[in-house]
Amino acid sequence: MFDLIANRYDFINRALALNLDMSWRHRLVKEVVGAEGEIFTNNNNSGKSIKILDLATGTADVAILLGKAAARYTTSSSSAVLGLDPSQNMLNVGIDKVKHADLSNIVSLKLGDARKLDSLDDNSINAATMSFGIRNVPEKETALCEIHRVLKKDSPSGPTTLESKLAIMEFSEPGPDSGIMGSMARFFIRNVVPAVGAALSGFPKEYMHLQKSINEFPSPPEFVKLMEGIKCRVRGGEDGEEWEIDTFGSFRVKEVVNLNFGSVQIYVATPILNKYVTE
Repeated sequence: MFDLIANRYDFINRALALNLDMSWRHRLVKEVVGAEGEIFTNNNNSGKSIKILDLATGTADVAILLGKAAARYTTSSSSAVLGLDPSQNMLNVGIDKVKHADLSNIVSLKLGDARKLDSLDDNSINAATMSFGIRNVPEKETALCEIHRVLKKDSPSGPTTLESKLAIMEFSEPGPDSGIMGSMARFFIRNVVPAVGAALSGFPKEYMHLQKSINEFPSPPEFVKLMEGIKCRVRGGEDGEEWEIDTFGSFRVKEVVNLNFGSVQIYVATPILNKYVTE
């Protein structure tokens, strides 16, 4: 689907979001890197290589913003942003944009599936982002556990000092208690998005999917419950290859940022390790 609409994806996004979507992406990046680039400059990370993963990177809007932040706040040539997406045509557009932004030394784009991050080591990523992609992943728990695996984590007995982060931005339909502006946003998602998207792209079925996928995505409280309730298998031991029997991984959602009258949320979370309670 995204291969078909890749060449017009950015234009249609700007039109459907009334040119607000880039402000949402800027906010997502700010939640990850900090208002003053703290992910690059705090005492734990100062002078170290910082690796950020952008999943469902699409045409690389978020990856480019992350790359610009890395270029601004760090002089380390080893700091890197990796964008993964299952659509090669989307990546082709993104690669041209990365070159135009002169960020090819920081940002790399590759084919990849959030459910299978085999090319990435455990505990190797400082932060991960995903914008408007998780609702298109059938096995959301699998993807979340893969993200959990690659993010840096402390031991379950110690405090979280590494400050690795996950920030997911996604649409949802505003609830019935969201007021008149929320009702207007809900009408826009259900009616205007598929109609205008179909007209601008020439692919009506694809934009009916967009509306349908938003409608079927969990509400913000339900998605927070999913993130915090998963039980991911974790590896440990001296060689890092043994599965831990008494430990599982999940996320602690630290903040849910509501944007656009409740139709867009940013879920900011940290990966945690828990001990199974036994009697």
